Amino acid sequence: MNLRDIKTKQKMQAIKTKDTKRNIQHFIKQQSIHTRSKDVDKKEDASVKSNAQVQATNKVSVAARQTVIESKHRTTKFIKQKHHEYKIKSANKKPIIESNHDIHPQRISYISKAKKHVVNKMNASKIKQSTEQFVSKPIVQNTTHAIKKSFHIVKKGVSTLNTLFSFGTGLILLIVITLFVGTFSVLAQDGGSNSEIVSLSEEVIAYEDTIRKYAIEYDIEDYVSLLQAIMMQESGGKGTDPMQASESGYNTKYPRVPNGITEPEYSIDVGTHTFSDCVKKANVKDPSDTEHIYLALQGYNYGSGYIDWAISNFGGYSKYNAQQFSDMKKQQLNVSGYGDPYYVDHVMRYVGITFRGGTNPNFNNMEAWITKNPYAKAGLYGQCTWFAWGRFYELYGYDPGFSGNGWDCVDELLKAHPDKFERSSTPKAGAVFSGIGKNHVGIVLKVDGNNITIQDGNYDGITNTFEDAKKDWQTNTYTLDYYRSRMGGIVFANPK
Repeated sequence: MNLRDIKTKQKMQAIKTKDTKRNIQHFIKQQSIHTRSKDVDKKEDASVKSNAQVQATNKVSVAARQTVIESKHRTTKFIKQKHHEYKIKSANKKPIIESNHDIHPQRISYISKAKKHVVNKMNASKIKQSTEQFVSKPIVQNTTHAIKKSFHIVKKGVSTLNTLFSFGTGLILLIVITLFVGTFSVLAQDGGSNSEIVSLSEEVIAYEDTIRKYAIEYDIEDYVSLLQAIMMQESGGKGTDPMQASESGYNTKYPRVPNGITEPEYSIDVGTHTFSDCVKKANVKDPSDTEHIYLALQGYNYGSGYIDWAISNFGGYSKYNAQQFSDMKKQQLNVSGYGDPYYVDHVMRYVGITFRGGTNPNFNNMEAWITKNPYAKAGLYGQCTWFAWGRFYELYGYDPGFSGNGWDCVDELLKAHPDKFERSSTPKAGAVFSGIGKNHVGIVLKVDGNNITIQDGNYDGITNTFEDAKKDWQTNTYTLDYYRSRMGGIVFANPK
């Protein structure tokens, strides 16, 4: 990862610790590369657990907007299907059986079976219980508002919605439940790559100089690590077309058929040119712009037409619309498979911590910040531990294993993953650090001599709502000696 935009701070100020009874002093907020200003909301809504219709403590605005759009597509499809089933069942009482689709072997090696959700009859108590469970999670600010907004869009797009009432209240209830469950299932699966890091092969590493040569030529030198990851996913660096770029429009030398290219360097030339085009088309700002990087990566797999389609219909990439695009293409082309809907996760597992470490948090990543994060609860949002856990999960793709105080996190991480991390008094990029004298934890992004660049949260020293917590973090560079003195000593859990 190129972190040239991170500069050493000239003025070092006092650091404050996690807001606990054991520590009275907090970090003094200072200038940083990434400082967000905000107003602190000190009030907690005590009635969240008892009332399923009150506002949830937080909202995820980008995911919510995308979810409303995706709910429209799901619901429209569902309504048409149920309408069709109703007519057939009325005539012959026979159920409709959907056809099964397999992934086309020419495009991918991974076979993913489509998940089919069956909506069963639910009594009132189960519906209420499910509603309370969803609302207790800070996925959207107002569940009722989200559902009403979804229905509003669907009514505009489906002119015959009123005819549903002729099918009875049971079908109407089914649609409501489908909207509700569909909304949150989209949120649960989208928002980020959670793949565990896997090492590059020797063959891919051997091509690094060639990849860099063409990355410079096509003005994407900062994305060499991504190009290596793409090659790793496509071929592992083996064969005469290691970038699997034969079908690209930039291939003007060989047949545009799978493995048509028989010259490895030309494959790298074409593949790099193709990805450069995707990066520009997806409006990727820099290596920290993961949202648009994911869009560019999926575009490399599907073709750049996906990028235009995803932006036009959904505002960007999501795992859900990647699957939908594949399904749509299978129907249009009458093939059993099209591309790899999980291409982003498959590529990102080969991107090392140096590249990942320089990226900013993606708070749309539900697993990292909400559904799996043990600190994602009232009283802990905005704490340094919540932030460190989420960033670790984003960077490494698995649970760090800590759930205690900031100064205990390194010990807990080493206990959970002794095969992957080791204790040290000097840091490596990708390390987790804990203060010895101060109750604080964070992530080390870069080490440059005696300077360390870290990322941590809880600069206002209080518990926040999720919306406020998203703004309460910074990326800073300090001298190691200075930071040791301010923390009363530091211990690091370095990746092996």
